[in-house]
Amino acid sequence: MIGAAGARGVRRRWRRVAASPRTLGFAALVRLVSAQRDRWILWLPAAAASGAAAWLAAPTDPPRWFALAGFAALAGAAVLIAAWPTRARNDVWEALRRVGAGMCLLGGFAALGAAAAEIRAAHVASPRLSAQLGPVIVEGWVDAVEAGEPRTRLRLLVHRIEGVAEPPRFVRVSTPGVRAFSAGRAIRCRAILRPPEGPLAPGFFDFARRAYFERLGGTGFTLGGCRPIALPAPAAWMDRARLWLAAVRSDMSEAIYAASPGPGGAVAASVVVGDRSHIPPDVNEALFNAGLGHILSVSGLHMSIAGGVVYAALATLAALIAPLALRLPAQKIAAAGALMTLTFYLLISGASVPAQRAYVMAAVALGAKLIDRPAISMRGLALAALIIVLATPDSVLEPGFQMSFAATAALVAVFEAWDKARKAAWPLPTPGPIVGSLQGIGRAIGGALLVSFVAGLATDPFALYHFQRFSVYGLPSNLAVAPLVSFVMAPAAALAAALAPFGQAEPALQVLAAACDLMVGIARAFGERPEALRALPKPPDAAFILAAFAIMWACLWRGALRWAGAPMFAGAAALYAFAERPVLLFDGEVRAIVAQREDAAWTLLRPYGRSTFARDRIGAAAGLSPARLNLIAPPEGCAEAAVCVLPLRGGARVAVVTAAAGFADSRLEGALVITRLRAPAGLRARAAAVIDADDIARRGGGFVYVKEGFVRLRRARGAARRPWTPP
Repeated sequence: MIGAAGARGVRRRWRRVAASPRTLGFAALVRLVSAQRDRWILWLPAAAASGAAAWLAAPTDPPRWFALAGFAALAGAAVLIAAWPTRARNDVWEALRRVGAGMCLLGGFAALGAAAAEIRAAHVASPRLSAQLGPVIVEGWVDAVEAGEPRTRLRLLVHRIEGVAEPPRFVRVSTPGVRAFSAGRAIRCRAILRPPEGPLAPGFFDFARRAYFERLGGTGFTLGGCRPIALPAPAAWMDRARLWLAAVRSDMSEAIYAASPGPGGAVAASVVVGDRSHIPPDVNEALFNAGLGHILSVSGLHMSIAGGVVYAALATLAALIAPLALRLPAQKIAAAGALMTLTFYLLISGASVPAQRAYVMAAVALGAKLIDRPAISMRGLALAALIIVLATPDSVLEPGFQMSFAATAALVAVFEAWDKARKAAWPLPTPGPIVGSLQGIGRAIGGALLVSFVAGLATDPFALYHFQRFSVYGLPSNLAVAPLVSFVMAPAAALAAALAPFGQAEPALQVLAAACDLMVGIARAFGERPEALRALPKPPDAAFILAAFAIMWACLWRGALRWAGAPMFAGAAALYAFAERPVLLFDGEVRAIVAQREDAAWTLLRPYGRSTFARDRIGAAAGLSPARLNLIAPPEGCAEAAVCVLPLRGGARVAVVTAAAGFADSRLEGALVITRLRAPAGLRARAAAVIDADDIARRGGGFVYVKEGFVRLRRARGAARRPWTPP
């Protein structure tokens, strides 16, 4: 109707419009968003974990069943929005409807995570001590042993506590000696017990919360040693099975250590059955300082090695048997055998929370092989995370949960990008056996470097937030140990397990212990250097949350959208760099006070006893390593004085009172007073602030911030009252 010339003009104008930068940019945005069509579902486990974390971190218990009602309402709204009939064919409206349904579904899963935490808290509720007891007689069965020097910690399944009508299910006591009793034995102790302690300082790990979910109702120490007694077996079959598995695990640990006594045998026992009771403290410290502490805990590394060795052996064996290979899929046989092996390994290793988490992730991967799905995929990881969040929602605040899933998600994201690039690459001719072998070795080394770098980058923010420590030699030490673990320790452990029923496991155990000795030597070479461990100040909560969200953003999305996580991570780094730092830090029993004087130098006070643990943890929050703390001299004149007064950076003064005579000192006027004694009534009118025995018992440790002479306090326990809050 417009003619040939007019049609050509319309086509030319359309090409110019389509080729304009604005149109091209919109098309690119559409393609970028369309590429995420199947990635939205990956955010559901993250939303559930966020909801569980919010419920656990709330200062008071939310209204009962509020979370379940929120899940039902939001999930119903999501279904209603997605299924609402409409005759409109507007793409914008359809996109907005999908976004609305997705946001409601994310909110619903957040409420589901909170509901799981509420149900879990109600399920594990059990009696616990409300005040200090003792000395009292405690009778029970040894459930676990944590050896140390000069005392050993025993976790007891309680049978009876003198004078307590409803005793806790578990208590933990420290007793003199090294490994005096093995798991499964019935013993009687005379002990002093008290409720589990809360966080050491603001934002620190809350041991009372973990103890609540582990049904650990009291901790303490024995007066003298314990002695064995005769008790009938527990009434519940679950308790009997628990003690039997603990005894089997203890016997296996003793057999491994007896085959090769020394640090190598001790580490081998930890690697195989998760029993760290034989490891000397200096070896344990060297391993953690070198960034190799994760090898001691039965977790993802151990599950992947055990499952991988069994899977590879069964797949190779099934492929070599022609009648079996022609009739049954070798990979499914191998996956089923590896899954059964991992189940047995989970039970023998003690079924700790990290082991359970690693088992679920491995089971999802092996289950994917059984149904012909990719074993390594982000959806499989998301399914494993959702299962763990709903089954054990209390683990979402644990460092192990956060670090393991952050590292795994980062590695899976890199694997996806690498696999896509490999498929898009132009195939090259085979270079020959020699050049091909060299290229394979180069790729293996490069892959190991990449894996260590990516995993370290993904877990460093979590390690900094929870532990305030950075292992300088973590990357080289892990690279040095990785071949040893994969090619010596894992095959030796598998061979020892195969030969153990025939009584021929000792040679393989000796090879395993020798490899562990070599690993300990590597750890000493790196971890015992003075600069091996770097302490950094604790990041603020906002910086940590933003960094965690940036890591999730970069891992869960696809394509160029991932790079939006970079400015978020940079923003988290900026928040950390410009955050306000405390000038004084103290623990909940005032065993260590770290203060920054007016000349910006740090000093250390120990007014009430000595605790290396409290000193190191409080110092780490200020960015001071243990090596640096050892070099700090206490202020002059404060060792034996009843009161010690220090000027702080920012214009304030702190006065530490250790004797009642110090309350009459005139220097307390306008100062921040810290004492473990009960302060006199008139002191609060003279001092800027008073932290005394009653205040410490109620609010715990704290950080002190000073700006232009104005003092602000942040305490470990505020008005929070939860089921696990210490009385």
